[in-house]
Amino acid sequence: MVRLYEYQCKNLLKSVGIPVPEGEVASTPHEAMKIAERIGKPVVIKAQVLTTGRFKAGGIKFADSPQEAESIAWEMLGGEIRGLKVEKVLVEERLDVEKEFFLSIIVNDSYKVKGPTILFSTEGGVDVEEVAEKYPEKISSIDIDYLRGLQLPDAQRLVSKLEVPHNTVDLLSNIACKLYEVFVKTDASVVEINPIILTREGRLVAGDCRITIDDNSVFRHPEFKIEVPRDMMRPPMELEITAWKEIEEGDYRGVSYFVQLNPNIDEIRKGGYIAFHGIGGGAAMLAADALMRKGLKLATYVDTSGNPAASKVYRVVKLILSIPGIEGYCLAGAVLANQEQWYHAYAIVKAFREEAKKRPGFPVLILIAGNKERETHRIIREGLRDLPLRWELYGRDHIYDVDFIADRMIALVEEYRREKERIGGPSVLLEEERIISPKEYLSFETQTGKVFIDLSKCIAPKCGFACVKADRWYGRPCLRIVGGKIALTGSPEELKRTCNECLACEVVCELYGGKAITVELPVRGLEEFRRKYGELI
Repeated sequence: MVRLYEYQCKNLLKSVGIPVPEGEVASTPHEAMKIAERIGKPVVIKAQVLTTGRFKAGGIKFADSPQEAESIAWEMLGGEIRGLKVEKVLVEERLDVEKEFFLSIIVNDSYKVKGPTILFSTEGGVDVEEVAEKYPEKISSIDIDYLRGLQLPDAQRLVSKLEVPHNTVDLLSNIACKLYEVFVKTDASVVEINPIILTREGRLVAGDCRITIDDNSVFRHPEFKIEVPRDMMRPPMELEITAWKEIEEGDYRGVSYFVQLNPNIDEIRKGGYIAFHGIGGGAAMLAADALMRKGLKLATYVDTSGNPAASKVYRVVKLILSIPGIEGYCLAGAVLANQEQWYHAYAIVKAFREEAKKRPGFPVLILIAGNKERETHRIIREGLRDLPLRWELYGRDHIYDVDFIADRMIALVEEYRREKERIGGPSVLLEEERIISPKEYLSFETQTGKVFIDLSKCIAPKCGFACVKADRWYGRPCLRIVGGKIALTGSPEELKRTCNECLACEVVCELYGGKAITVELPVRGLEEFRRKYGELI
């Protein structure tokens, strides 16, 4: 889910006619001063960061003059509130508060509702959960028929359940109906005004607002300029943008959730961090927690679940391994997954067969269990057995023993550190470019890349046509045998739709000694990142 900034929320409220304080957003202290001058009365300066508790953290301050507003903006802009950099401040009129209310619309996923629920309370400015627990008589709610929408009589019934000033019932009801309009318009999961301020002059004004929109609807809202649809409290990092735009956004096949836990690359490259890659959100969190409890620091939190294609997993692993300075890789599928796990196996094998020579002794720990587990383990063992890595592989016997996995990860990392100290420390390398010979080869495009078959390196039939067998077993057939040689099964257009990018053809070809097949899966942005930071091994 994606949160919007307060100033964005208030612009949306204003667009449907909900009163908001007079004000504008500023990016410089001078702009803040000019806005305060235009308002012509005491103002409040509010840091625009995606966190709660701004007032206690110094992110909301009051100014009696434009000069004081400028001074406060100098203090806030460029600084941090709860670890988040302040790049904008909202300057708006200071309201004379008589009473505060709370109004919210949420997506209620209860099996009894499965739709929007609107909540109203006469106690604004505090957590509604606390009000509901201590003062249930001060909160009311109704479920909304999504097809019918929220009608004015419904809103009046919601408000009238509680003791509110008689002259505000219709005003609050109108605000509720307009807030529902925002809820639908933005594809929101939560819209909340807290507080709705009743001023001493009798005005009802939205004092603060929070809107969270469904990340699946981001493509419908370019006006919000959301780079990565994640509920993060900071701007997205380079690799997170690359992971979303180049791997996840246009590929519906499973999930590739990628978060860089420490945004400071220079700190990661000093050492002490490992890359964490999970399968299944809840189980992955248990494994990540075990690693951190044991003293390991995680550079990433990644989840590839929902049966993603091998090519998608491979590109995510390559992204993970591009982070300079990481001292290990842990894939913790601490769950009996029902997805085809061999997709992960081929992705991992391809990625590490490309990476291992650049990081001798690098720790790799894999916990993977579930559907096709035995086949998955066979692929990984055969694919990694001749690589210069410190690797261990575990299955269903250890899915509930995440502390054991953490202990083994620590042991591998400590061995790696001792080895690096012995040979004199890390080196900086860049990934070598692959050059495909233009002579006798077959090729076709896939959904996210291209397949090259260098017939001059093909050892068929000596290998027993391993690539054709793997192609038929793990994917939809793209290869066939014609006159004792490898051939394609259709036209380039047909093959682009046929290939499900299982990567099996390349991996088994290399394992059988052919090295004739290359599946190119470029990630634009990754090479630029590596050129910028190098690759600290």
